Amino acid sequence: LFERGRSGAQLTAFGATFLPDAQALVQQFDAVRERTAQSRRGERGALHIGFGLSTLTLAPRYVAAFKARHPDLDITLKDLSSAQQTKCLQDGRLDLGFVRLPVAKGLASLPLLGDQLALAVPQHSPWQDLPKKWDGVNAQGFVALAPTRGPGLHAQVERWCAAKAFTPRVVQTADDLQTVLALVAAGVGVALVPFGAAALALQGLRWLPVAHPAARWKLGLAWAAQREHAAAARFVQMVREDSSERLHG
Repeated sequence: LFERGRSGAQLTAFGATFLPDAQALVQQFDAVRERTAQSRRGERGALHIGFGLSTLTLAPRYVAAFKARHPDLDITLKDLSSAQQTKCLQDGRLDLGFVRLPVAKGLASLPLLGDQLALAVPQHSPWQDLPKKWDGVNAQGFVALAPTRGPGLHAQVERWCAAKAFTPRVVQTADDLQTVLALVAAGVGVALVPFGAAALALQGLRWLPVAHPAARWKLGLAWAAQREHAAAARFVQMVREDSSERLHG
């Protein structure tokens, strides 16, 4: 590669031919070393995050803020129930999840906000407030999210109904919340849905919050307590700082 003389070393003809490849290898090594360091710092790689009905606006907002800080991260956001998110967090298919609290054993969590049931009614409905007697509501009938699509919401509605000794007459089910709300707006019936989903509100809807202990629940960010993931740790720290600022701001 080199010819050495009194004036120093010079490249041989073979060395001069090999030089561009050697320089490329050094540059590639430096690039790989930097990408490795970024991955260890949580600035590169993949991050899989789950969210549900009550965090339809919260989760994407945090994802957008985190993506702006770390554009080299590949972030996947999945719409799953809290029960599905819990299983995925436990077996490693999700790194983070916005779920109902409390979380299952083996998961850590950061409380973020509360939600409650609300009665979604058509805009032309005569009800301006929650009715004192629900017989008239039952006469119109309920539109419900399929239990398999929203098991947490279904269980919450059942708890509230049990506390009120009320049995809703379901006239239509749907597989997603937007369809439920569209059916309500069309006058098919009314629906008990998360008040946090009001951000999705279609025109022609009125929201009547349900003020009852059995109609309320808490939500938070969850992750596997023993699993190390640098990007997930950075995301948790960002959310923790933001929630602390909102709490004290």
